[in-house]
Amino acid sequence: MDSSHITAVLQKTLVPLIVRYLPIFVTLILAWITVNELYFKKQVDNKKGEQPSEAPPQKAERKPVVPSVIKPPKKKQSTEKWNRDGKQNFSHEWLLTSLKGHSGAIMDMEFSANGKFLATCADDRAIFVWSTKHWKDKDHKYIRYNIDYDHASLIRWSPDSKAFIYNRYSDNTIEVCKLIRKPDGWIASLSKALTYPKAHNNEIIGMGIDPNGKYIMTCSAGTDMIIWDLKGAEITKVETYLMNNYAAKVSPCGTFVAVSGFAPDVKVWEVQFNKTGEFKQVCRAFELTGHTSGIFDFAFNADSSLIATVSKDRTWKLFNIKIQYTKGEDPHLLKSGKFNTSGKDAFISLSPDGQVICLACESTLTIINALTGEVDKVIQNVYPGPIRRLAFDAAGEYILTAGDKHVRIFHNVTGYKAAILASKMKLQSSGNSSATKERLEKTIEEAQAFLQSIESKTE
Repeated sequence: MDSSHITAVLQKTLVPLIVRYLPIFVTLILAWITVNELYFKKQVDNKKGEQPSEAPPQKAERKPVVPSVIKPPKKKQSTEKWNRDGKQNFSHEWLLTSLKGHSGAIMDMEFSANGKFLATCADDRAIFVWSTKHWKDKDHKYIRYNIDYDHASLIRWSPDSKAFIYNRYSDNTIEVCKLIRKPDGWIASLSKALTYPKAHNNEIIGMGIDPNGKYIMTCSAGTDMIIWDLKGAEITKVETYLMNNYAAKVSPCGTFVAVSGFAPDVKVWEVQFNKTGEFKQVCRAFELTGHTSGIFDFAFNADSSLIATVSKDRTWKLFNIKIQYTKGEDPHLLKSGKFNTSGKDAFISLSPDGQVICLACESTLTIINALTGEVDKVIQNVYPGPIRRLAFDAAGEYILTAGDKHVRIFHNVTGYKAAILASKMKLQSSGNSSATKERLEKTIEEAQAFLQSIESKTE
């Protein structure tokens, strides 16, 4: 077979095969080259990314997957929740204890007239009545009363401490709750006794009971104030002319009802009854003037001789209202000072003896010596949220704040300082009997001993 014949055979057999399958061969070769290049590059990258450690490869691969950022350890998570909720994270050398039990924000609180109970209401639809005898104990005794389909925003005790009234926030109506007592004096049960008819179109922002048991006062955020009898019948309605009412209270003596609001003054009315005990009229008594903007809140002292006010104009004032207002005498301004309210709500409370003023704005408590007008203490971050109410106990030994889910009870240290100052001033005056001097000296001695005990806690 000659070479020409072989060439002819190859052209007929091999060349068509090569032409037909060459693209497949080329594709396979390119694919093999690509895979090898990728595999080689991966090996190089892995070697470059290796740390100088002898740890097994599987541990190095699993390490980035550990959820250290996304899901912290249980212990850390518990601590963060503790701080976020603010549960007992607050501490202060003046703090006696905190009353815990509510699961919602506390809206209001008030002491009973006999001083044995403290009532608190919160947006958790519960009212707690606490025993004031157990504040120094680890456990605080209380009884719970539930409100159906609503919560209370205000609460006030009857003069005999056998009942209290509260405002149903959504319904905007007043209800009466009676106490059934045990032989040992504690409460056996609480039960609803009466519901007042709805009379206010706007939210009720103020409420009070005459200590003589003659009337009940309610006031709305509008401009209306209503005087009721104890059976829920409307006696009279008063127009406040304040554009909007911010606060309304009954004086501890029961003679006055007072309202503050958008206008820069507190308006005070006298509620008059005749000799037979029948309602006569509500007439204007006097006004507290001097502020340049609306008044957030005001407070009486125990004998209704003083009123303290706090205003949007970032000032507070203390007035003497033991005056002959029927003869046209105006209240006397005793003290005034600056207070940074940040343009938001502020609350004020006056000690029973009128010697200490407490102010609250947001979560800060400011305590002022009313005798000097100087700030004695500023306590910050009392709650994660704002302070909603302030109160003194009847003896003036404690300052109470309500906010978040707790009531904080502080020693009234400023009151002891004011008592020392007042006693020393009286000792310097002439005409004191030996018994008076002995009593004043004993007051100074006891107050100084208490202050030393508080100071020792900070050392």
